[in-house]
Amino acid sequence: MLRHIVMKAVFVLLSLAHSEVMTADEAALHAEPAYAKWGKLAIEETSKMYRNASIIDYKYEGRTKLSEEQAQENFVLWLRKDSREFGVRVSITIQISSDQLLHLQIKELNPN
Repeated sequence: MLRHIVMKAVFVLLSLAHSEVMTADEAALHAEPAYAKWGKLAIEETSKMYRNASIIDYKYEGRTKLSEEQAQENFVLWLRKDSREFGVRVSITIQISSDQLLHLQIKELNPN
């Protein structure tokens, strides 16, 4: 127990000794991409729809502007269920000004 406490204290001291202030450019490199919120939603909703499948890959395909007020964020997720692998496209329509969800569609991709 004492060893555990001493190890934690050492790690805390080392992390404090090596902490640095990031410049704005460095912080930008570590920032979440603008689509991260929608990517998380795409993964959550796909997991609900395909409960017994594992999501094994993820790709952001970009934003399509539908109008001045609406845009669509597009993702492809690759899933594995038992020995079958397949893809789904998740399209998320959002209100640009409020960054609010308007519609979410999940469509299984046809194998080629």
